[in-house]
Amino acid sequence: MGALFLHASVNVLNDYYDFIHGVDSPNSPTAVYRRQPLVMGTVSPSFIKNLGFSLIIAGATIGTYLTVMEGYLILALGLLGVFLLYAYTGPPFTLKYRGLGELSVALTWGPLLVSGFFVAASGGSLIPSVLLISLPPFFIMFSIIYANNYRDREYDAKAGIRTLAMLTAKYGYQIYMGSLITAYIINTALVITGMLPYTALSTLSTAALIPRLARAFRNNAHNIDARTGLLYTIYCLIYGAALMIPT
Repeated sequence: MGALFLHASVNVLNDYYDFIHGVDSPNSPTAVYRRQPLVMGTVSPSFIKNLGFSLIIAGATIGTYLTVMEGYLILALGLLGVFLLYAYTGPPFTLKYRGLGELSVALTWGPLLVSGFFVAASGGSLIPSVLLISLPPFFIMFSIIYANNYRDREYDAKAGIRTLAMLTAKYGYQIYMGSLITAYIINTALVITGMLPYTALSTLSTAALIPRLARAFRNNAHNIDARTGLLYTIYCLIYGAALMIPT
């Protein structure tokens, strides 16, 4: 629940700061396939801002409880997570606008989130192999944010921001596909080396979605980030289940 509240907070605050900085408008690519209350004028900026920070407080409250129950390692991971969530578009950091957004999101929803769950479940301990196990979700999450920013690159340029996808647009397709394929290579390598159970090979079935994603990326599909996000969701559900099945 704490992770859910914090995830919601960054989505809300991202919409708020993108609107305030003039990145989001009725003509922005994202508005083509999803409703944007701020852009549509159905809610006020102050309401969205207050909602975003309220969600951070709710997530942080749960994190405080876990700190008392599990130890201060949860606190350290939680504080880093909250910082990265806010700093994504929040001033004065605005990581998204400085070419660091893709990496910060991938770190948050890869190594940081997986490590936090492990610490909470293990009673306050963390082992190095957990970071390796978190790498496949890291690379798939990176591809989601990269695809989103690649699609928006021309529009974002007009807004005066610089994303990693803009800076590397010449190699956009290679970076997108490379990050997806790397996730599966690491997954397989971890099984071969014994760090993951052989049941984790079941995640390879989700690779069947990659050819369609490759075509969608080349065609600059307006919902490429959502489609890649679907892969991430299915992959992580299978990945998590594979780790829980006794072998």
